[in-house]
Amino acid sequence: MRSKIVQDGQKKKASFIEEARRRQIVEGAISTIASAGLPQASLARIAQDVGVSKGVISYHFAGKDELIQQVVNALFAETNRFIKARVDRAPDAPRRLRAFIEASFEFMAANRANFVALVDIWGSFGSPEAKRRFNADMYDPCRHHLEGILRRGQESGDFRDFSPATLAATVQGAIDGVMLQWVFDEEAIDLDDCAAELVTMFDLATRRRA
Repeated sequence: MRSKIVQDGQKKKASFIEEARRRQIVEGAISTIASAGLPQASLARIAQDVGVSKGVISYHFAGKDELIQQVVNALFAETNRFIKARVDRAPDAPRRLRAFIEASFEFMAANRANFVALVDIWGSFGSPEAKRRFNADMYDPCRHHLEGILRRGQESGDFRDFSPATLAATVQGAIDGVMLQWVFDEEAIDLDDCAAELVTMFDLATRRRA
């Protein structure tokens, strides 16, 4: 029995170490893509930046395509976790919508490399199917989250009648439109000001008229 417990503990430790190494490689890939661009982010370059051998990356990932997919997954998951945590603390629909917008910009400001890498990856897909899949992975969770906020606001009487799906796409489109401009020209965009303007804009757009 003791031997099995020891073996289970060793397996968990090995799994934890492997997962930590995978996260390190993914984070290194994000940094490399953000600084050098996706075409120059070879496995050898990423390995050099991370401080491991190329063989270590090949042990954890089947190739560059799998690594890039894990990068995309990590970028979306981290962003969504941050925003959801902020939204969940808001007491009502208007403040949840405000929290969604403000958290989106707060996360951007603290994680510029993530968005530079994401935009570079976004522009790299050659086939329409790859682009559709990427856009679905990127937008479906955001729109679903926003739709839920907007529907609950209508049910509570805080929001006027509108299509939650349409307005969710509009809110996310506005956030991403600012993000793209900021990625391409950081000095031209004040994220705090943009967040404040979008909060005001969508507060007015959703408010129930007396």
